[in-house]
Amino acid sequence: MHIRPATRADSADIVILDDIASSGLATRVLQAGVRDGKYDRPLEFGRDGYAFIDGPFSWKNVLIAETADGVAGMSLSFELTGGPGDSGLDDAVLEPLEALKSRVIGSRFIDSVAVYTRFRGQGIGRALVEAELARATGPSSIITDDANARALSLYQSLGFGEQARAPFIAFSDTHIARQWVLLTRPAGAPASAQ
Repeated sequence: MHIRPATRADSADIVILDDIASSGLATRVLQAGVRDGKYDRPLEFGRDGYAFIDGPFSWKNVLIAETADGVAGMSLSFELTGGPGDSGLDDAVLEPLEALKSRVIGSRFIDSVAVYTRFRGQGIGRALVEAELARATGPSSIITDDANARALSLYQSLGFGEQARAPFIAFSDTHIARQWVLLTRPAGAPASAQ
């Protein structure tokens, strides 16, 4: 397995993996392109968005984990500026996330980390987060939900500490999470004991 910067050609994998990372929240956000009649499906809108729109949610901010079998996972991160490019979306489900992000303006925000199911358990998620930490010039931040014990354990083992929580507003009836959890890591902090 190796990690490389994404290319525009990775955009289809990026949008699928972003949807996996967000437990379907990305599809909800991408529905806007379908409602506007510009696209037939949310994933098509997302693929074109990652491929052709500059800003935080661009292929240019993505790292790809690749094996001999192809793309295995990805991570997306960017510097949080507090400007509308950080999200700019008006959706009540996103408001708690935006409130948490506003607490860590100036950090490198790891928006998404995802690994395709068949590649899990091989250290790919850890390698992606470590690569994101290596490209951060200051503190790093990440948000996950309180039901994602595996992700919380991984982030804490890499030196992240909990900073705040916000209500999780369910966007489907399959969610068991109750809160979003904001974790931060100071620049240069050592990973915790594993």
